[in-house]
Amino acid sequence: MTRTLIIATETFRRVSATRSILAFAALFSALALALSYFGLAGQRAVGFQGFARVTASLLNLVVYVVPLIALMMGVTEVTGRRRNLAVVLAQPVTRTEVLLGSYLGVAGALAASLAVGLGGAGLLIALQTDTASLGGYLVLLGGSLALMLAFLALAFLIGVVLLDRLKAMAGAVLTWFAAVVGYDLAVIGLSSALRGLTLKSILLPAILLNPVDIVRVLVTLNSGRGALFGPAGAVLVDVFGRPAGMVVAIAAMIVLTATPLIAALLVFRRRDL
Repeated sequence: MTRTLIIATETFRRVSATRSILAFAALFSALALALSYFGLAGQRAVGFQGFARVTASLLNLVVYVVPLIALMMGVTEVTGRRRNLAVVLAQPVTRTEVLLGSYLGVAGALAASLAVGLGGAGLLIALQTDTASLGGYLVLLGGSLALMLAFLALAFLIGVVLLDRLKAMAGAVLTWFAAVVGYDLAVIGLSSALRGLTLKSILLPAILLNPVDIVRVLVTLNSGRGALFGPAGAVLVDVFGRPAGMVVAIAAMIVLTATPLIAALLVFRRRDL
């Protein structure tokens, strides 16, 4: 475990110093502040708005941008440093320690970037307005971190399976499109094809199998906008609006993160580099 933490610390320092991580933090901070300040510009009014409007607006950006950045950073870490792996693996470390340490290091750098970007902007918004609807914003921050961890694990799995950087990048983009865009379309099509089944029997498994949908539902419900789901809102509020539903959603996120990470470790241990 000590060797894993050493690798994680070195990876964290290296990744944190890259321009992309700094740009990531600046991007989310700027977006949050801009959405808060110019959120009512269409109504000829400017000024900082509360967390309710910012959370709803940021959610649509988070579920698109965070998975893509996590996938790109993870794939780059695995495939971009392939030449250095021979030197690292020649040291008294195991492949599991190397890959797990790299994952923790990249995850720490991305988490710090998210915390600085969204957390710093949230603090400024709270100072300029009030803390009403702060809970929804905190759920958004926590959901963003969970989403990053899940897709970073997928990125490591893609990287160790494909190894080639271009192929891994293409696989990451396809994974992002399937999870963020194509998945919901597939669920809608399945619901239409299986009209004999209840909405609950289709909707709930579909949500729990996709980290994007889990985060989207939890943030929307906790920001008091469950009506945005339309007829499905009653079902979602009934399940995820309770403490037990939150526990199930969190457990699903853990499984969706741990499964690809464990698979990546198993593949990497047997991969011929």
